[in-house]
Amino acid sequence: MNAAAPAPATRTAAPLQASGPAAQAEQMLRERVEAQAQALGARIEISLGSVLEDRLARAPCQPEVFLPPGTRVWGKTYIGLRCATPNWQVRVPVDVALFVSVPIFVRPMAPGSVVQPGDWTYSDVNMAAWPRGVVTDDKALAGSRIVRQARAGEPIPPDALQSGARMASGEPVQVVLIGPGFMIKAAGKLLQQATPGQSTRVQLESGRTVAGTMRDDREIEVNL
Repeated sequence: MNAAAPAPATRTAAPLQASGPAAQAEQMLRERVEAQAQALGARIEISLGSVLEDRLARAPCQPEVFLPPGTRVWGKTYIGLRCATPNWQVRVPVDVALFVSVPIFVRPMAPGSVVQPGDWTYSDVNMAAWPRGVVTDDKALAGSRIVRQARAGEPIPPDALQSGARMASGEPVQVVLIGPGFMIKAAGKLLQQATPGQSTRVQLESGRTVAGTMRDDREIEVNL
């Protein structure tokens, strides 16, 4: 019994094959952005969309996939499809997302407020959706001052923060001693560096060492 002759290939089959143009396009896009993703510790998600399927269905050949020069590495970018014979070439929009876990504020932060531990949590965000950049490292958040309104639940723009007013060990400070029914101000010397909201140790003029918290006004509050 003779085997049936194979059915002729159709142009619409290409995007459905694992080794077809769609798979090639995704691999090329992934390889191009891999270095940035590794540096950020990001997860890559690529959306080729229905436009690619339509262009592949209309292609006059099994097209070659290429990356047009000058296109963005991530975000909304393009891939190219081309045929040598007949001469045919199109650009197809695609989307390359890089998801990174970044700090976000848990409440709105008004200008002038100082960021305290507990003011932020973490969320996965698409870095491509924030072209102006976002804060990815939480080490500098505590003690930073808000210089423009920052929304809750959104990535933190770097220009919304001003570095905390860090004071160095040995600097003279004003110490506010608070006890039951009284408050006394005294001069002292900082024994360890601190930023607003942080605990620190201070030596009073008497030589006594006390522990307190640096306030927004750079005074050290000590509860006796």
